[in-house]
Amino acid sequence: MKPLIFTPLELRVLALLAIFGLLVPNGIFVYYFFNDPEVSRIAMSNPISLVFMTEAFFLMFLFAWLLRKAGSTKPNGLVFIIMSLVGSMVFSVPAALWLTFRNRGVK
Repeated sequence: MKPLIFTPLELRVLALLAIFGLLVPNGIFVYYFFNDPEVSRIAMSNPISLVFMTEAFFLMFLFAWLLRKAGSTKPNGLVFIIMSLVGSMVFSVPAALWLTFRNRGVK
């Protein structure tokens, strides 16, 4: 497997994706969570929604484990889990990639 190397443009796109993930999907969730809590209750009682939420949790732990296996210290697996719970996977995956590769040599 070839080493993972990001160009400066790709790193900027990862940063923008992380910002988008934190503000847009997470912002919509926070808005409805506080302004219409019934929507959250309905989602939690919907079996299809629960499947997607369960899958997201499994993927969160898988990515945290992969970060640990790769020897990532910034962010480490625990920080990735916290970022995923505070934001979303749309935030935490590009943010973790950006944090991991921003100071490495780029081609």
